[in-house]
Amino acid sequence: MTCDLLISGGRVVTPAGVIDADVAIHAGRIVAVGRGDGMPSATRNLDVKGMHVLPGVVDPHAHLGYMNTLEAAESETRAAACGGVTCLGVYILVLKEGILGQFGKLKDAFEATSFVDAFWHLMVVDAITTDEISRCPKEIGLTSFKFNMGYKGPHADLLGISATDDGAVYRGFRAIHALGPPSMAVCHTENIDIHLMLRDELIAQGRKDYRVWNDSRPPFVEAECMRRAIYLARSAGCPLYIPHITIAEGVDIIAEAAANGVNVIGETCPQYLTHNNDNPSQVILDHPACANVNPPLRDKACNERLWDGLASGVIRCVGSDLAPTTLAMKGENIWEAPMGLGNNSELLLPVLLSEGVNKGRLTLEKVVEVCSANPARAFGVYPRKGSLEVGADADVVVVDLEKKVKVSVDRLRSMCDWSIYDGWELKGWPVHTVLRGQVIVENGEPRPRAARQAQYIPRVIG
Repeated sequence: MTCDLLISGGRVVTPAGVIDADVAIHAGRIVAVGRGDGMPSATRNLDVKGMHVLPGVVDPHAHLGYMNTLEAAESETRAAACGGVTCLGVYILVLKEGILGQFGKLKDAFEATSFVDAFWHLMVVDAITTDEISRCPKEIGLTSFKFNMGYKGPHADLLGISATDDGAVYRGFRAIHALGPPSMAVCHTENIDIHLMLRDELIAQGRKDYRVWNDSRPPFVEAECMRRAIYLARSAGCPLYIPHITIAEGVDIIAEAAANGVNVIGETCPQYLTHNNDNPSQVILDHPACANVNPPLRDKACNERLWDGLASGVIRCVGSDLAPTTLAMKGENIWEAPMGLGNNSELLLPVLLSEGVNKGRLTLEKVVEVCSANPARAFGVYPRKGSLEVGADADVVVVDLEKKVKVSVDRLRSMCDWSIYDGWELKGWPVHTVLRGQVIVENGEPRPRAARQAQYIPRVIG
């Protein structure tokens, strides 16, 4: 047999360990992992001697537009691919009409522009999307549903989202329980009523500095809502995924819930591991509106506790919370700015390699676990995604742990003209990215997007 591609001479990394092995790929799938006489010849040999071979990153937390759910798909997925991402979990916001009637149009638009594959999460924002929960798995292969417990008032009004009260959340949780695995509820957890009260007080004081965002959404606001969401999920028998955990207490909340038998998975983001209000990045000092991200950046103690949570296995996933904006979009008023910290999907893996592996906080095996295997398992796409097993999609990222790069906005591939990592030197970078057997990034440079390069990944109940 002659395979299409042989990735040779590298060190293959899985959650179970690191081995010297080649990876043979044919017709978009992995057909062999090993070395020596048992490996097939190949049409193309990609020699990666001295580098590590990882499953492609499964970034479970991405927004590909602000008001239009896929408007920035091309630029942001290209950037993600340069960071070693091969599959995204994309949050889909549809208003008034629901997703089922628009699915074909959205799928075609995504596959026509994206550089990487994706599964989707439906944002449950009104009665229509709540009613669609029971039909989504069978009709469109969508099995994860996000509830915005932290949205009411100005931000919800801007997006056209109906306020999500606890009754609507509990109704959705019951519907997800009835579906069975791999269906999952995703909850943004912040007590919005307390935030709105604090917001009014702080606006009345004339505050517009970067610290005001954390002051309007203090850590206890996140902790209280995390506990409430877990309690409701347990009462409904519904699996729960809590994204973008920022607080030190969140590690303890997840650990306590898991010890009590609750099926809950916690996610944090690279920005909450590295950035805080004690030492803000220059762009936030220059443009305080860039600090508008929900939940907010916290303090250094939270950074360190979240690293501990990842290393111990309590926090099981890392997602980027990709949210593309420009400085012009952010503006100068923090209270009116769009949410998010830009495209950190492109830097998710470099940050974990540099600040995690190369600084002794995480093992390389743990990075594969939290960036690839665990997100794929959580959302029902494993072992097709997040794995280097024979038969899996040939999604691979080759990394050089010794490579140093100084981050510059000019070199990043996103539409965002700002980054909280601008000026950082990170050690450990992706070199090649392979999507279903196609080399889509080579020597750090994206190749032209092929026709039908990307696929929407459906999931199956049962």
